[in-house]
Amino acid sequence: MKWFMILQGKNFDWEQTREQPMNSDAKAFSKLLEEGREALWHGCTKHTKLSAVATLLNIKADHNISHECFESLLKAIKSMLPDNEKLPDNYYYYKKMVKKLGLGYQKIDACLNDCMLFYKKNEKITKYTICGHDRYKPNKEGVITKKSSISFKILWYFPITDRLKRLYMSTRTAEHMSWHAKSPAKDGELNHPADGQAWKDFNKTHPQFALEPRNVRLGLSTDGFNPFGHSAVPYSCWPVIVTPYNLPPWLCMKQPYMFLSLMIPGPTSPGKNLDVYLRPLIDELKVLWKDGVQTWDVSTKTNFNLRAALMWTISDFPAYGILSGWSTHGKVACPYCMEHTKSFTLQKGQKPCWFDCHRRFLPENHPFRRNRENFRKGKVENDRPIPRLSGTEMRARVMKLPVIPFGNNDKKISGFGESLNWVRTSIFWELPYWSTNKKINQ
Repeated sequence: MKWFMILQGKNFDWEQTREQPMNSDAKAFSKLLEEGREALWHGCTKHTKLSAVATLLNIKADHNISHECFESLLKAIKSMLPDNEKLPDNYYYYKKMVKKLGLGYQKIDACLNDCMLFYKKNEKITKYTICGHDRYKPNKEGVITKKSSISFKILWYFPITDRLKRLYMSTRTAEHMSWHAKSPAKDGELNHPADGQAWKDFNKTHPQFALEPRNVRLGLSTDGFNPFGHSAVPYSCWPVIVTPYNLPPWLCMKQPYMFLSLMIPGPTSPGKNLDVYLRPLIDELKVLWKDGVQTWDVSTKTNFNLRAALMWTISDFPAYGILSGWSTHGKVACPYCMEHTKSFTLQKGQKPCWFDCHRRFLPENHPFRRNRENFRKGKVENDRPIPRLSGTEMRARVMKLPVIPFGNNDKKISGFGESLNWVRTSIFWELPYWSTNKKINQ
């Protein structure tokens, strides 16, 4: 299929693009796939070498089998297979083979009080510099040592760069990753986020990014859940999921393309300290925006510099407050109205209420504005809608906020709950393009 992307007077013709040799990373991955396609034994049709390795490792993880037991099991399985079988018998080889898929992870020690990570410059210290809490649990003798003790809390981080690259190394997904540029919506129809104003405005603001349709647009979602069920003791574990929105709507919300990037441990919600745990992901997103990564596109047989941008977050209203830094509690909870809220306190329950705060957004001649019976008794609405704040205006506001230390502290920003509801400056503002995203509250 021949198609062109026209942006700022430039044409992008895929069919005229010349084939290029694979980069080194793509060659290593291709070699792994070729090795993986090898039949488990001559005549085997149910498993390849790679699928057998993946299946056995999955069983080991599901049932928490020890390394010694796993290798003993492998020897027993090999003795039952034909003489020309290709199944490895070494657990180290299994890990080495799967590691080439680019699905690794990092374990980063975290403070029990959610005040900092042992990450980068703090990686080697043994006591938290903010709260003074020890990094490791004491052993049976009550002695704290790095070799004999385990950390109080561990963050699991799953980098997304290699997984994004793999989308272009698969013949099933590589062509779909440019679907948003190939299939423009019909007039009056919204079939995909690419048809929305936020996507189009981002393209106009960052034309160099938009000029390469294979650059990835991401969405981030998170919420807390109890992994032990409702009947168990209360526990709040927070997975952070990143989704590429380049894919067509029938694929982008499927489970294989919802990338788990962080697993934030409990037992309590991180609350306003969530930014502590988002640090590794934000650092990776900065690199993907500024420098990008060399990627092989199997559909066009070319190398290109893959960049990525986080377009939005998806969450319920309480989690939105944690992500944005604007508290969703109290009479100034509305992130749209902010200090212009018309909330009031209920006389009996003494709780804030936002009933009848919406009439100001109606057209000036709308009959509901003059209705004194079906809304607040005797009230008419003459105020105009609140002006929409631009990303630049919002950034100017949050950059003036004082620095609030992480951890267990009750320090609040002056005016909190009265004229503003900011609890901190969100870590998302570190992304160079965040203020250009079309949102009212970031």
